[in-house]
Amino acid sequence: MAKTKAKAIDVLALIEAEHRKVEKLFAEAEKAKGANLVDQFNQIYIALILDARIKELVFYPALREYAETEQYVEEAKEEHEEVSVILEEIKALKPTNPQFKEKMSELKEALEHHVEEESKIFNAVRECISDKELTELGQEFQETQAKLVSNVKAALAM
Repeated sequence: MAKTKAKAIDVLALIEAEHRKVEKLFAEAEKAKGANLVDQFNQIYIALILDARIKELVFYPALREYAETEQYVEEAKEEHEEVSVILEEIKALKPTNPQFKEKMSELKEALEHHVEEESKIFNAVRECISDKELTELGQEFQETQAKLVSNVKAALAM
């Protein structure tokens, strides 16, 4: 009897799906208040921290192997660091604090810039990394995500 295998998805499609998920969470957060706002922020926090860690472990090492994509890694890592700092600043605030919404807007802008830059990177990636390797990276991305999710949720609780 043949084993059924989950559909193989390339890493770029997975990253793009994560970006759409976060954009949706931001749209919901903009309408939320009180406990719902905290819940939306918590989901954004988990998604963005996971995104950064997985890319640093799986995606960026692959980009470093090609001259055409290596140049993008440092800028992307700096953008992730900026997002991480803003996330921690928001985490320290109560949703009733006027700075909470301001910082959420700042976070959204930083993320929009990052997503815009990544679309340029993706074009370069598709030029030099094979579909097979992108799919293998997608598999590794999903496996790493499954391993890290509980650690990131624990960090949020701190």
